[in-house]
Amino acid sequence: MGNLKVYSKREEKVNYLTHAFGVVIAAIATVLLVVRAIDAENGWAVAAYSIFGCGMMVCMAASTLYHYTQDPERKIRLRYVDHASIYLLIASSYSPFTLILIRNEGYWGWGLFTLIWLIAFVGIGFNFRELKANSHLKTASYVLMGLLAFIALKPMIEVAVVEDALASLYWLGIGGV
Repeated sequence: MGNLKVYSKREEKVNYLTHAFGVVIAAIATVLLVVRAIDAENGWAVAAYSIFGCGMMVCMAASTLYHYTQDPERKIRLRYVDHASIYLLIASSYSPFTLILIRNEGYWGWGLFTLIWLIAFVGIGFNFRELKANSHLKTASYVLMGLLAFIALKPMIEVAVVEDALASLYWLGIGGV
């Protein structure tokens, strides 16, 4: 991962400013979601939204720092962190669905939660190892993590219909794109 993509100064500025804005939006969204969960007296939602919010903020912050720095050595190290944070974002995105929506659906909620975080931690570990320049392992693991939602789609739809939460699955689909 030693080769860095070269961005123009303008591209880098746009990248770090938009990602910094993403940190702010993620922080605001997290506060709103957690307050809503507290008002509903739903501890699982507080935990799930907190995990999701932290994942969003870490991912956006890592990308902000990566694009902001101009020191080539620091940029190489921050690119590892930036790419590792994608695993956190994907795994944290599952938390509201696994801990709120399908937590009580047998093994679906906790099973998927455990599996997605296991893949994330393994992916993060592999991310910090040098892989062949043409290795597609990271991309494949990102896609695999995204597709894992399909294994629990039936119970998610069933619960979402009963709980009048079908709109949440639309957000899952949009996020996966």
